[in-house]
Amino acid sequence: MGFRLASAAFIAVFAVYLFLGGMGVTDRGNPEPREAPYNLLARGLLSGHLYVARDVPPGLEALRDPYDPGANSPFRDDPRYRLHDFSYYRGRLYLYFGAAPALLVFIPWHLLTGGWMPHWAAVVLFCSAGVLVNLSLVRAVCRSVFPQAPPWADAACLLVLGFASYGPLLTARADVWEIPIAAAYLMVSVALRCLWQAMSGGARAAWWIAAASAALGVAFASRPTALVNAAVLLVPLVAAGARQRARDWAAAVVPIGLCGAAVGAYNALRFGSALDFGQHYQMASVYVERLHTFSASYVRPNLWLYLLQPVRWSAPFPFAHEPPLSQIREMLPPGHGGVEQISGLLLYAPVLWAALAVPVAVRSWGAGRRLAQIAAAAAWVALSSFCLLSFFFGTCSRYQFEFAPALALLACFGIVAIESRPSGAPRTALRCAWAAALAFSCAFTALYGLDRCVSDHNRYGVARLAQRDLDGAQAEFNTASLLSPGNPFSLMGSCLVMEAQGRTQEARVSLKGIVRDFPGDAMSRFVLANLLLRTGRREEALEQYRAALNLDPADEAFARGLAAASSH
Repeated sequence: MGFRLASAAFIAVFAVYLFLGGMGVTDRGNPEPREAPYNLLARGLLSGHLYVARDVPPGLEALRDPYDPGANSPFRDDPRYRLHDFSYYRGRLYLYFGAAPALLVFIPWHLLTGGWMPHWAAVVLFCSAGVLVNLSLVRAVCRSVFPQAPPWADAACLLVLGFASYGPLLTARADVWEIPIAAAYLMVSVALRCLWQAMSGGARAAWWIAAASAALGVAFASRPTALVNAAVLLVPLVAAGARQRARDWAAAVVPIGLCGAAVGAYNALRFGSALDFGQHYQMASVYVERLHTFSASYVRPNLWLYLLQPVRWSAPFPFAHEPPLSQIREMLPPGHGGVEQISGLLLYAPVLWAALAVPVAVRSWGAGRRLAQIAAAAAWVALSSFCLLSFFFGTCSRYQFEFAPALALLACFGIVAIESRPSGAPRTALRCAWAAALAFSCAFTALYGLDRCVSDHNRYGVARLAQRDLDGAQAEFNTASLLSPGNPFSLMGSCLVMEAQGRTQEARVSLKGIVRDFPGDAMSRFVLANLLLRTGRREEALEQYRAALNLDPADEAFARGLAAASSH
């Protein structure tokens, strides 16, 4: 029975990952996976060079400053090039993202199948494998520390690992940015599993430590920020009773050291310095070289955003929506890069609070030293990543995935500890609490992940509209409407397509219908006001601008629109 329940739970997790990954925007909008960034890197490596398999567009080399966002915008945004976040150096294009995923998945896939793996498939693969590795660790802990845990605990832990980790939010926008994070997650999970084996001692302990060190080295080669997790290698070495022979220390240091040396050589061959990952040469919507990437002034707002930021709830499915960014901007200090699809982890994945049962189990329930050691390792992974990201200038859901999975692992330890206690009123109350928290966590992350898919299709629809690709824009809005029937932004996008096609009267009538059906939606009023102003209906436009600004006084675009209409 336990195996069947666990299998059903994994199928549910995998199905959600697969659906969100397949429905989300991926491959940087490239119509063919072979033109997606990681496949371009794989093609370059297979051709014997470190730059991607894409020619530098004519005109980019002639720019006086190719890193100026205003100058390189045509090459970043033009669908013929799609060079946003590529690094340009000495006439070549590179990825500053880690190369390990290309070596682990994209090249082997091409060699085995002759095809090119889409970005979303790689993210789903990494995340699903990470869930299984972490479940393996939970089961090993149960066998050793909690043999009395019920058979159905595996299914519950699978749901925690799959949903409360914020995995659905990563797979919902499974693209070039998410690939190194997902790969690092899998490798760190493998490292923790190997460390558990090393903690048992015996003649093979050094080999398990070496395997953990190698996995952390690959994590660093995927996502450089994963280096802060490497301190977990000290746990089996400095814990009481652990062997401290030179072989064990060498096992911890040499594999990750070799991976670090390989990354340094890779950087030096591309950019002339072992410590240069290429971000200085990144072409982005901001001037990356001039950013204050890390600052103590970012910590306070980031802590709130990552842990406690509420989302916006409204009637259109999937009900949970991104909070108004204009309101969030008010709390951001100068230099902060902005926020993307954020939600407070402690509010919307409440099952993570079950992790608090772990120290109680260690100190009061006699769970033992090994649980304390592996829990300390998982806690360090979460804490080190969280602290590092708290100083970073950007805040988004994919960064939450760098520390949430370790918290989900701790929550699983807490759940099996609770379920291993003698039956009675306290255990029943705790079971009801974590079960309800788990149900909410699963529902929220799936729904909010779906909202991410909808938002991205709407954004791509607007981008295609700006490029005068009306058919492509309508296709994006149709996909968003399919996922979220009645979504006001998707309906507005379709109205803008109508206007671009010369169907102005039809667009105006449709927009007025949206405003009538969604009176609290400020953006629909703003879009209607813009159309009214363009068609000479100034007084009506002013009314809609004022209404939009009353609904969202912090939005600068609404204020500028009202000011422009007033002086028209």
